[in-house]
Amino acid sequence: MIDFFASVTVALIVVMTLVIFMSNQRQARILKQMRLVMEDWYAAQMRDRRETFHRRIRMPDVLEWVGRQVNLTVVEKRRLLDNPPAIEFLTAEGPRLVLSPLNKRKLRASLRTTEHRRQKVAKLVEPLLGYRPGRVEILERSNATVHEWYEVEIETALQRLDAQWGEVAGLFFYVIPPEPVKEKHPLVRLDIDNLLGWFKTAIHHAVRWFRQHLEKVS
Repeated sequence: MIDFFASVTVALIVVMTLVIFMSNQRQARILKQMRLVMEDWYAAQMRDRRETFHRRIRMPDVLEWVGRQVNLTVVEKRRLLDNPPAIEFLTAEGPRLVLSPLNKRKLRASLRTTEHRRQKVAKLVEPLLGYRPGRVEILERSNATVHEWYEVEIETALQRLDAQWGEVAGLFFYVIPPEPVKEKHPLVRLDIDNLLGWFKTAIHHAVRWFRQHLEKVS
């Protein structure tokens, strides 16, 4: 009799365990479905907000936008590179400006490779980060440092700059100070007029001496 009740008790425990397990599985599926629904709803809301912000963007002068990021007046886009991804600008204040999605370590590593390959040409063109990279001022701008939808501004600016870099979440702005002008030693300049005058005088004296010599001989 005791064995019978023990068997019934074990059976009941097994049945209750199965019921609880199936109930938990059902609840887990429901919670997973709710989570997926909430994620889809959140993604749709963020997509709508992003598109709304994109429509509000007004960027008639992309150079003005670039300069405003670092408080400089950009006057010209000088170079557009794809490997490494970077754009060089000239400013009215003197420093060159380079923007890139790469941080300094990655950009310098990539530049070592590309500029080494073009060593002969590189001698004619100033290195992208200048001859003294340690003096370069760097400013990082992204959603975390500017505002929630700064990446949309980046996307618009890169499109107008003809930069096909894919999705870019942030940019690094490199301000390269102008290289100091090397002091040149003054060269001896020849005054052509004085030189010609000296030759005329010398010829005049030679002719005069020659005439006097002829008169003495005759």
